[in-house]
Amino acid sequence: MESAGSDSPLRDTLLALPRWTAYTAIGLLACGVLTGIALLAAPGLEDALRGTGGQLLVVCLPVLSVAVGVLGASRTRTERIDALVADYLRQTLKEKLRIYLVREAAASPRRAPFPPLFERMEQHCREELTSFCAYRFFDANGRRFDLLVKSNVYNFELSMRLHLRRLPTGVTAAHLGSPDNYQDLEEWPRAQGNPLVNLVPSVVHGSLAEGYTIYVDADPAGEGMVLRLKLRQKLRENFLTSPYLRRYFAEDAAIAAHVFYSEAFAADLDITGGELD
Repeated sequence: MESAGSDSPLRDTLLALPRWTAYTAIGLLACGVLTGIALLAAPGLEDALRGTGGQLLVVCLPVLSVAVGVLGASRTRTERIDALVADYLRQTLKEKLRIYLVREAAASPRRAPFPPLFERMEQHCREELTSFCAYRFFDANGRRFDLLVKSNVYNFELSMRLHLRRLPTGVTAAHLGSPDNYQDLEEWPRAQGNPLVNLVPSVVHGSLAEGYTIYVDADPAGEGMVLRLKLRQKLRENFLTSPYLRRYFAEDAAIAAHVFYSEAFAADLDITGGELD
């Protein structure tokens, strides 16, 4: 992936300016523009005064444009970026997850293509940690399944788990504690040889096709195991200011979560839950 760092020293300088500087500059320059217009439009003034009005417009209008740019840049400083990330993870994504996964969000009974899987959803976030948000889903049997979402502007990551009371068919103790990564769809043939992937093959294949990196692992838990799946997308540019990309990744996350859980529920797996903690 190409570097996502800043390539503009001027932009960095603008971002470092306090917001009040931009407001002050805009106020002064706006006064200059209005004064210039008034001098040009007022009847009965001497040519020298009209010339002064024209000069004010020539000077103030371009500088006013720069000042507006300063204001726009100041709104993308760290605090503003944190607010954008938090709003995306806690509002935009929340709504998509609710629509795809939770029964209470359904406007009418649905059978296809994405029937709701859970009875309710809870959101758990720490105010100071804007890059993370956890969602807890509860099914009709009271089982809890957690989805952890992370974004630091240039990546987007989903983490899910399944707690299994017994080892599934094809999985042995030798497969536990051996994490693996799959970078792209070209690695799908290798992924098919992993019995952990074969528990939820559709979400792995679909996510690889969409450009996600897949991390899969399992740890022993009594006579069973805990399956861990992580989907990670690294980007070349910020997606938070694009309404198209915001919608794409929010819906992509909801679809991936639905496919993961529905595929697991349909398989012959003795699932006790999916808590992250």
